[in-house]
Amino acid sequence: MPGPLEGIRILDLSVALTGPLAAGMLVDQGATCVKVEQAPTGDLVRWIGTSVNGISAMFQVANRGKRSIVLDIRSEQGMAILLDLVADADVLVQNFRPGVAERLGVAYNDMAALKPDLIYVDLTGYGPTGPYSHRRVYDTAIQAQSGLADNQTGLYDNRPSQLRQLAADKITAYTASQAITAALFSRQMGRGGQHIQLSMLDACIAFLFVDGADHEVILDGDHSGPQAAASQVTPYALADGFISIAAPDDTGFHGLATAFGVDSSDPDLAHAPDRSRNREKFHRVLVEIRDKAATFTVSEAEELLEAHNVPFGTIRRVDEVVADPQVVTNRLFCEHDHPAAGRVRQHRPPAQFLGTPTQMTQPSAPTLGQHTDQVVAETGRGDAIAHLREAGIIA
Repeated sequence: MPGPLEGIRILDLSVALTGPLAAGMLVDQGATCVKVEQAPTGDLVRWIGTSVNGISAMFQVANRGKRSIVLDIRSEQGMAILLDLVADADVLVQNFRPGVAERLGVAYNDMAALKPDLIYVDLTGYGPTGPYSHRRVYDTAIQAQSGLADNQTGLYDNRPSQLRQLAADKITAYTASQAITAALFSRQMGRGGQHIQLSMLDACIAFLFVDGADHEVILDGDHSGPQAAASQVTPYALADGFISIAAPDDTGFHGLATAFGVDSSDPDLAHAPDRSRNREKFHRVLVEIRDKAATFTVSEAEELLEAHNVPFGTIRRVDEVVADPQVVTNRLFCEHDHPAAGRVRQHRPPAQFLGTPTQMTQPSAPTLGQHTDQVVAETGRGDAIAHLREAGIIA
């Protein structure tokens, strides 16, 4: 059976990770997508990290199932092809810097004049206007400006730190994907097409402020504690590994203490409000728990924590995750032979739609321009392909 977005057609003019991943998640859910790339190298992400024949790990996961066309949209004939693709699309995704889409003639007003019910997704770093809007942007800049890097500080650690992944890109992609489906639903309800504007800065601040900016949300509260609910969550060092524990409720806290042989019977620590009022006592008990935990092995700690109903997760290396028993049970990963990159292992779409199951009918990301001839022919230009290629309009 097809996925829930079967029949939705996406035109992806974006590069790097945010836009391609947003479109890619919709492809995972049944949409089709034509990815427009520029000669000679295509999307830069093809060549970042582990890459074989222009297929990197990041490009593969964000672009699997799409069709790639190399098209010079700065030429008159290239723009004519693009406009035919727009006329057949439901969603257009672009992440040009402010002003570039207007100069190219592919801004919202241009596209909406041709296709009034188009969902047009306009992704920027800082927003369409403002003092930073003109800047070139990558993930690291947004982690810095949004507060995400500062949020990585904690007790006795005031040095900001970048998340060692492209978190800002992915946060924005997930936000964009949800916004696109909301706009498609609105269109289905008869409300027409829509221009979606989303900046990485806005998406990441919204992500952070849910739980990482207490003092900036509850302005009249007690600000003597930390800004972030998770500011004191750091892995516990065990005798032969590490484990992460979150035990904010009474059952978890007292179970944690009991598991590692620490007395938590002080009435000042009985309930969450008590522990909040008596932070110094609370901290001393946590330090004692950490000291005791270091004498236990991982397997001993897992058994004790599970027996006392304490939420925990054993720290896995990335290369261990695939073989984790729960991950295996969930059947999250699959392998296939990519025609250009060789053996590929990747996760299936994480959301499983039991009414409209999704299947990765094409699990490979496209090579650069792999579908140019096919897509151009679909616009009625099959006889002109040789001429267009010779003129450098397609590749």
